[in-house]
Order: sequence, then C-alpha cells, then structure tokens
Amino acid sequence: MIIEGNSRLSALPVHLDFGFKSLKLNRIEAQHEVDNPASGAVMRKAGMTYEGTLRQRLCNKGKFVDVALYAALRSEYTGKKP
Repeated sequence: MIIEGNSRLSALPVHLDFGFKSLKLNRIEAQHEVDNPASGAVMRKAGMTYEGTLRQRLCNKGKFVDVALYAALRSEYTGKKP
C-alpha cells in the first residue's frame, strides 16, 4: 500500500487497529528504505518498534537498498494515536 502526504500519520494507526482488533493478527510488520528516516518516525509514532536493518533487501531503480524493519505486537500495542 502506498500512502501519500500527511495522511500517513493518521492512516497507519487505523490500519494497526484494524489488523489487531478486526483481523486478530498477532504481529504486523512494516519497512522503509533507510534513506527515508521520516517513514521510520511515522512508524515509531504509531507505536511500532524498530527491529533491525535488512541489508540489500530490495532493488529500487536498479540498485539494492537497505530497509529498516518495524513491527507491532498485539500484546504490546496500545492503539496509540500520533
């Protein structure tokens, strides 16, 4: 899913709530390219936890790039809004 502009701040918590409450998921993951730290800030504000960097995980425009992995667990998620 691609979310543009400031809607990221409000969309991610809605998706996390839906995943945990409606779908009864135990774990939700998200990742972003490490050269885009603003995306990591959105994930942290939504209550996700940084779990590590996956080296050369994706190929973007012919170049392999590292991505930061974030996750939220149902047992730790508080429904925190940014």
